[in-house]
Amino acid sequence: MEKFTLFCALLTFGLASYAQSWNWINPTTGLQQINDISFISPDQGMAVGDNGAILQYLNGEWSIAESPVITTLNAVEFINPNLAWAVGNAGVILRYNGNNWTEANSPVTGYLKDIYYVDETHCWAVGSAILFYDGTSWQLQAELSGNEAVGFISAEEGWAGSSSTNFYHFSNGSWSADPTFADGNLLYFHTIEAAGEGRLLMNGKNVEGEGLLYENTGQGWQPIASGAVNAGISFYEASHGFGIEHARSMNYDLLPTIKHFSNDVWSTDYTFEKRDQLFSSIEALAGDEAMAGDARGYIHHGKDGNWELANGFMCDSILDIDFVAPNKGFVAAHNSGIWKYDAGEWSNIFDVPDYTFNNIEFLNDDWGYSYAAAYTAHNYFPPPYNFEAKLFRYYQGSFIEISVPWIGITAPVSSLYEFAGELILSSYNNIYINYDDEWITETLPETDSISEVRFQLSIPTKTQLGRSEWEATWLCAKRNENDETRGVIYYKYFFDNVWEQVYQTSSGWFNDLCIFDYNQVYAVGTNGLIAHFDGTNWTEIEPLTNEDLLSIHVDDNGNGWTVGRNGTILQCENGQWSLQNSQTTYHLNVVSFYDRTLGFIGGNNGALFCTSEKLPVGIFNKPISQSYDQLHIFPNPTQESFFIELHQPTSKIQVSLSDITGRTIYEQRFGLQETIRINPGALSSGLYFVKVMNGEQVLTGKLLID
Repeated sequence: MEKFTLFCALLTFGLASYAQSWNWINPTTGLQQINDISFISPDQGMAVGDNGAILQYLNGEWSIAESPVITTLNAVEFINPNLAWAVGNAGVILRYNGNNWTEANSPVTGYLKDIYYVDETHCWAVGSAILFYDGTSWQLQAELSGNEAVGFISAEEGWAGSSSTNFYHFSNGSWSADPTFADGNLLYFHTIEAAGEGRLLMNGKNVEGEGLLYENTGQGWQPIASGAVNAGISFYEASHGFGIEHARSMNYDLLPTIKHFSNDVWSTDYTFEKRDQLFSSIEALAGDEAMAGDARGYIHHGKDGNWELANGFMCDSILDIDFVAPNKGFVAAHNSGIWKYDAGEWSNIFDVPDYTFNNIEFLNDDWGYSYAAAYTAHNYFPPPYNFEAKLFRYYQGSFIEISVPWIGITAPVSSLYEFAGELILSSYNNIYINYDDEWITETLPETDSISEVRFQLSIPTKTQLGRSEWEATWLCAKRNENDETRGVIYYKYFFDNVWEQVYQTSSGWFNDLCIFDYNQVYAVGTNGLIAHFDGTNWTEIEPLTNEDLLSIHVDDNGNGWTVGRNGTILQCENGQWSLQNSQTTYHLNVVSFYDRTLGFIGGNNGALFCTSEKLPVGIFNKPISQSYDQLHIFPNPTQESFFIELHQPTSKIQVSLSDITGRTIYEQRFGLQETIRINPGALSSGLYFVKVMNGEQVLTGKLLID
């Protein structure tokens, strides 16, 4: 392995990791279940959830509020702009004063499940006991346990309970058992809700899970049509409301559903296409508008029958991320295709039903030389040949399917890159290279399944075929041998043009690999596996976790991150790895950086983190500085002239520009200066290569003319 005298140009961008922290971008909930939502007006509301999660809604945007507890919060009531109550487990009672939340004294230590107010001096909380707030303090009013819901017609009369055998009536200043439902079949009650002045509705279900709805106007409880709603209701007024329907005990095909009540008729308003992501709360904002929370921490907003996520852009699993500017990027998702971020707006721009997009490579947000790969599984072939892959080119804002190699790819694409007009992808034990619509296939000597391919190069060289060539390539793969699985590393020095196995694990396999600095490599894999090549030897680092590591990014200073299953995040500072606290337990599939300051982590169920508290939305023409040994070109793309930024040049500078065939079309010398304006004259649209010589330093970059 003495052949490493090359400059690594396809490195991941630099990261000052010691200064980085990760912030939730999608969703803003921290992925804690939302248990209740309450609004004081259409523009101001609160939501509470597991582990003390509190969200605040103000003027169209949900954000995280600081919570004084980490105990699960079960219910919230917004009474006026300067007063709200939240209750939860361990007797927790929180008060909101218009600015922040503080913990109030509680007379109990058991759970509290629901809260209801008549006015500022008449509030009740129920759970393992029944509490009353008189405007001054919370007091124990009745030692009656097992209550899920509470509601009052007036300050003098109300009900609490959880079932037909656990149901209580408040009248004449005291609580007593209510036998209304004692003689019938067992019923379960979920919600007691006001629906107009002097009218209560109670929602529940029977043992078969069928929805029940009862009305009380002061004359006792009477059954009315439930519309199959069995998991919660919220009414804006007597004739307009919303309800939740979940699958009944013998109905496995029903998806979580929002029902709308209008003028005595229930109708389906929204069906959520995730069977296990149940709705946990609902709040009517108007006769035709509502917010609904779910078990994964998302809040859904519906108006006039049109529903969307209110605290994030999607809840699908993120498999790949590629940003082409600080405010422009793309995300590949498991079920919903490709999403585009454009200066503050997310949009779903492409989807192929039944196909999963797991690899994307974007050079620009609307031009060519951008690609996406997707796959679907079949049952009629054994693994690993039971897949069908599709390949798409993104050109001027549209996706066009392009042909795959002659026999078709029968395993998912594991890596995807574009450089100098060449498309390179890997699948199973093959590497496919496309140049000028001609496919070249390279096959590993063993039937190893490739996980990732990375390229190491200095200055692109021209081959006899007229195409640029990499000088070296690394890849990591998974090998099944004698009923055991191993991780292997291959290296190919392109002048020899031979794949050489340079390392094999004693146990576990590799999922990802990155090249950094001059000739160093990290590979990560199962059970916390991290292997390092220091330019001479491969060594394995003592595992810091037994979770599988799925993706890695390290900069040329030895700083970076690796992420994996169950929310695992490891940080590397100057070559030293440490396990970090994580805000989620969802699998984290990819870590990706635009530059040393702007990074992303994507995972299951829409988990998206960013090193910025909010994604950039401004117009960025000049890229944020990356590292001093990389070439900074801006604007890029351009129509003619452009600038080159150098860091502390030491001598006169020579700049040359060549096309994809290697032909030099522009060359000029400049004096000692940090910013150089280049005007090469009229050029045809396409990709060009820029080379800058600063003394003995040689820097290269790509320029797109549009």
